[in-house]
Amino acid sequence: MKKIVASLFALLLGFQAFSQGYYMEMKMSSAENGDMGVVKLYAQDGNSRSEINLNTPGGPMDMQTLILKRTPNTLYVLNSKGKTYSEMDISQNNQYKDFPQEDYEVTVLGKEKVNGFNATHVKIVHKGSAITEEMWTSKEVADYTAFISAKTKFTGRENLNKALAAKGADGFPVRIKTSEHGVDVQVDLVTAEKRNYLASLFSLDGYTKSSPTPMSGLSQQEMIQKVQNMTPEERQQFIEQMKNQYGGQQPK
Repeated sequence: MKKIVASLFALLLGFQAFSQGYYMEMKMSSAENGDMGVVKLYAQDGNSRSEINLNTPGGPMDMQTLILKRTPNTLYVLNSKGKTYSEMDISQNNQYKDFPQEDYEVTVLGKEKVNGFNATHVKIVHKGSAITEEMWTSKEVADYTAFISAKTKFTGRENLNKALAAKGADGFPVRIKTSEHGVDVQVDLVTAEKRNYLASLFSLDGYTKSSPTPMSGLSQQEMIQKVQNMTPEERQQFIEQMKNQYGGQQPK
């Protein structure tokens, strides 16, 4: 009987470790670089993990980050090789912020076919910030209402979703164009699907806190611009440093 109880207890723990999660993969490009890299997003239970694989002139560069439900205003940048992490306050970072609904100025530009989906093309101005976005949203992405609620850099902004819905443009973004500080980046949806993950994928267990990263406080666009403005020697040195610091195995 004890063995049966123990087995049931272990089974229940297993079910607690798994719950409905989401996987989203997007590719990045710009006018200067048609293949900037890939963003892989994993979300579950209000937590999210991102794997950013950038293609740079000096070679590939990977970064891994976490946003946890218990600390939604902190971005954890992981060093999976050294088992350390650094923290970045994103409470004032406009790229992660969900502005009040009335601060989103949404203009519908038309209907288009994008990445295989029938989509609504909109322009979004965030009042009080330097960010403008174009989005192509589609209701044809299966279970899109669940995907847009996942807390990631590109989704989970409830007030934005309400502003889009008020214009009849609600749906999952199958393409995003952002412009900030003179840097333009296009993000295209590759896949969005439901997956189950172990809770440990979103855990800092086994990691210790380290000093801030060389790019702390910079947006993704600013980080790309900083790398592009480096001399070839500086860029190569920086890329090697980032590879050594943030390299590691990606979750399946």
